Amino acid sequence: MRKFDNKYSLVRFLHAVPGIMPVDIYLNGSLLFNRVFFTQFSPYIYIPEGAYELTVFYTRTKENPILRQTIRIRNGELATLSMTGNYYDIKALIIPEDKNGISGDNSKMRVVHLSPNLPELNILSYDLTLFSNVRFREVTDYIELPSNFYKINIELSQNNRLLRSNRIAINPSQIYTLYIIGNFPSFQIFQSMDGVSFLTPVIRQN
Repeated sequence: MRKFDNKYSLVRFLHAVPGIMPVDIYLNGSLLFNRVFFTQFSPYIYIPEGAYELTVFYTRTKENPILRQTIRIRNGELATLSMTGNYYDIKALIIPEDKNGISGDNSKMRVVHLSPNLPELNILSYDLTLFSNVRFREVTDYIELPSNFYKINIELSQNNRLLRSNRIAINPSQIYTLYIIGNFPSFQIFQSMDGVSFLTPVIRQN
């Protein structure tokens, strides 16, 4: 575990663009991460506050970037920086993460919809709706859940058609994000622990 330094932000990168080969990620011309595959998360690294030119190339190339975008990093943030969309509509999305943690037997969970060809979605556990009408590139609020095993169903909001079911484990005192990644019909649900799970308790609730 590591101690959080509020003079910087802790940021990781997620490749969430279907059909795009491994990529190298640069900030202001300096290599940040290399050879990141589709659905892969990079490690978290410290980044100082500031405005940066984010440039993404296919691995081992430095011509014709597939993404060039100015992003703003603020001090004291935990975040996932995701490359989203399809080849013809690639955008960077900064996804802030909860730094406060949670104590006891409950945990927190939210959903990020990154499937480019899916419309609004409902996310249910059995017959209980957890999140409704989640749009592409939307980041939901966190909800608290007791630690347990859950069956997660992804449905179309328009007609409640079931698209995918996953069984996930929610462990006590953790913070999770469910990332919906890939194009229908082959999209997947990826359960990821947010960065606070890897930090020392200095920024977590007692």
